[in-house]
Amino acid sequence: MKKTLFTILVLMLLIVSSDLFAQLKITGDARFRPRLNIDDKTENNGTLTTDVYYMYRLRLNFNWNLGDGYFLQSRLGHNGIAGFGVFGKGLSPDALGTYGTDYAESARRMSVDVMLLNGGFASDNYGYKLGLFEAGAYNNPIFDVHYFAKSLIDIPFFIFNNDGLFGASAYYKAGTGKITLGAFYDNAFGKSVENAAGNEVSSQNDQYTFYADYNVKLANWSVQPMVMMTVADSAAAPITFGANITSPKLVGDLALDLSAIYSSNSVKQAEVTYTDYGMVGNEYTAWKVRAKVSGKLGIGSLFAYVELGNREDTFDNASTRKNDFLYSWLGYSFTVYKGEAGSFIITPEWRHIATDVEGVNTQTREKLEVNFDFKF
Repeated sequence: MKKTLFTILVLMLLIVSSDLFAQLKITGDARFRPRLNIDDKTENNGTLTTDVYYMYRLRLNFNWNLGDGYFLQSRLGHNGIAGFGVFGKGLSPDALGTYGTDYAESARRMSVDVMLLNGGFASDNYGYKLGLFEAGAYNNPIFDVHYFAKSLIDIPFFIFNNDGLFGASAYYKAGTGKITLGAFYDNAFGKSVENAAGNEVSSQNDQYTFYADYNVKLANWSVQPMVMMTVADSAAAPITFGANITSPKLVGDLALDLSAIYSSNSVKQAEVTYTDYGMVGNEYTAWKVRAKVSGKLGIGSLFAYVELGNREDTFDNASTRKNDFLYSWLGYSFTVYKGEAGSFIITPEWRHIATDVEGVNTQTREKLEVNFDFKF
C-alpha cells in the first residue's frame, strides 16, 4: 500500500512539474569572436597599438508565461564589457582581482550575473514591466547620446551598460500608434546626513531618468519620436530629443533606418561633484545621426551603417571645444546550419572609428572581427 501511495505521489509531482515547466521557455546564445584591434593615436602624440585577442560570451534567457498576460523574464550572463570574457590562462580567480579594470591577467573565468530580471503584464492594447529590463539601445541611439555623451558612438550603452535599465516601463495603444513611458532609477546616491547637533551636513537626491516615445506607422514607414530627461543633483542632467525612422523594404529585402538625436546639458562644471562614466561634467550640446541599411542579400544578411556625431563643450570660463565623431560598421551574416533546436551563424565585421577634438585627430581605430554565433 505504501509503495502504491508513493508511486501515485511521484506521478502527481511529475504531472504538476511538467505543467509548470511547460510555461517556461529557455533560449540562449554563445559567441566566439577573434578580433584584430588597431588603435592609432599618433596624430595626437600618442601610440599605435595593434592587438589580436579572442573573446567569448554566453547568455541564457528565461521567459516564464504566468498566464492571462502576466510574465516573468530573466537573463543570465557576464557583466563584463558587452558581456564578453577574453581567452587566456586565467592564472587567478576573479575574486582575487578587479576584472574589467585590470587586464594584465586577462581571461579570468567569466562570472555569471543576473543581467535582466523583470515582470509585468502584456496585451495587444497595453502593458507594463518593472525591474531590470532591456533598453533596446542596440537599435536605438538615443540611449548612447543621453548616457554616454563622452563617446557618443560605437553603441556605448549596449557595451558598457549591457543594455540594462532599472525601473518601470509601460505602453498603451493610442490611435494608430503606441505610446511608451519609462522611469529609470539610475543611481542610489541620495541621502541626507545630519551631525550630532541636528544640523544638515549634506543632502543629495537619487538620480532618475524619464523616457517617452510614440511609435506609429505612416505609409508603411515606422516613425518614433522620443524624449529623455535626467533629474539629478550633482551629475550631468541632460535632456535629449530624437527620432527613429524605418522604411519598408526598398530594394529587394533591404530596408533603411534613419536616426537623429540632439541632447543638451546645462549643469556647469563648478556644480558637478561626480560624473557618471560616459557622461560629461560640463555644459554641452551634442547630436548624432545614423543611416543604416540591413536585410537579406544573396545567401546571407547585410548590416551596414554610418554615424556622425558632434559635442560642443562650454566651460566655466566661457571657452568652448568641439568634438567630432565618425563611426561606420559593416557586417555580413550567413547561416551555416539551422534546425529545430538552434542555429550556427558566422558574421565577418569591420568597424571604423575616428575622433577629432578641435580639428585634431585624437584617435582612429579599426576593429576587424568574426563572430561565430550558436543560438538555441
